[in-house]
Amino acid sequence: MTYDNAAQSAASGGMEAPRQPQRAAMYPEDTPMLTDPTQRPQEPIASGLPVGPGRGPEGMDPRLEETRQLKRWLPIIEPLLDQEDTPISVRALVRYIKGA
Repeated sequence: MTYDNAAQSAASGGMEAPRQPQRAAMYPEDTPMLTDPTQRPQEPIASGLPVGPGRGPEGMDPRLEETRQLKRWLPIIEPLLDQEDTPISVRALVRYIKGA
């Protein structure tokens, strides 16, 4: 162990810092282009839009119906929003359910 390594090891309490995994390099050639063939040949191009063939916007989120069913629980959950210690995640969940 060299002096620099020993000093670093002692400064960190004898433990080495975890190494970050190296990512593979991304090149422009690796990303899809508009002129490339479609990755979903069976799906209509207008899928997800409010007009044209294919599923509309309501068919794009498989959890949408489940989220709508959660609206019946809002009267029980909403009083929690008045408490100071209510987590931000609960507040975000209520906003999400209301928006469905």
